[in-house]
Amino acid sequence: MTKFREFYVPAGAGSNFLAKHCLWGEVSQEWAPQDINQNEFFINRIKSDAKVMAYDIRNSDPTTPPAKYYDCPDKSILSESERIKPILIELTEYIYNFYKSKGPEDLNDGGDDGAFAKDDRKVVIDHCAHLWREDFSVWTQSFFYLFESEHFHDTDVPELIIEQIREVEDYFAKCREYYYSECERNDWNMFQICHSHPFLSTSPRLKFPNDFKTLVMRLDPGTNMVVGALQDIKSNNYDPIGYVGNFGDNIRNSQCIQLSDDSVSYRKIFFENDRLEIMKMYEFFDNKAYFHKNRPQIMKEFKEYHDKNMEVIKKFMPLFYEQITDR
Repeated sequence: MTKFREFYVPAGAGSNFLAKHCLWGEVSQEWAPQDINQNEFFINRIKSDAKVMAYDIRNSDPTTPPAKYYDCPDKSILSESERIKPILIELTEYIYNFYKSKGPEDLNDGGDDGAFAKDDRKVVIDHCAHLWREDFSVWTQSFFYLFESEHFHDTDVPELIIEQIREVEDYFAKCREYYYSECERNDWNMFQICHSHPFLSTSPRLKFPNDFKTLVMRLDPGTNMVVGALQDIKSNNYDPIGYVGNFGDNIRNSQCIQLSDDSVSYRKIFFENDRLEIMKMYEFFDNKAYFHKNRPQIMKEFKEYHDKNMEVIKKFMPLFYEQITDR
């Protein structure tokens, strides 16, 4: 039976590092530095023979056109993409106009549109007909941030917008379910690390394949702030005095925990260098034997990665560093 394994790691919590070690294991993968001064690297976070379908807009060589030779025989997806694209554009305009109408003082609670959300929505619109080829959740979730925020209650959203959101969710689900079916038809296992449970980033009505298991990285209020600081620094969107005196829960992470089969603790993995917690991630991706064979080196590399992250926070957010090291 085809295996599907998804591990949800919040942005800033080391998803690329974990992909290199826990997902790929002994399979050699290029570890591309994005900014070595910020301890930021990039690696493919999907391990599957289904890569032959991928449009690969994130990992591809920009000088080479994305592969289009794997065609979709389900013409209903292609026709639906033509109908959905104008709706995506309308939703983008609605979200833009909403934020434009608000002053900064009105947007402090519930978040703004995010540093990359507008660009992420453009990716989805531009590649609307290809969402079935791979996991687009890192981009599709950008359509939902506003409607999950404190700015909105159901009564605040025009009925037309609610209907459009539902139509978009159903299209996202249709594309993802087709991807799953192609994996099962070809017996392609699909192991991946992404940021959020698909009920939150794709559609709450998404139907999963049979052997589908999920794991999530669990944050507590303190590590939530650490991860937030790292994400801000590594995306060059940080405030040197940000997070000082501010410890809080991550609502989306709590939702992912409730929706997932199991969880691992960021604190145990990185702050405590806990052997059993680290092994659990390797086991999830069928790499437990590799972990046992290389345990001393793996534990060392996990500790070094965390130590470097602490150095990054100390360099870019010294006041916050003092706060977390005093606790």
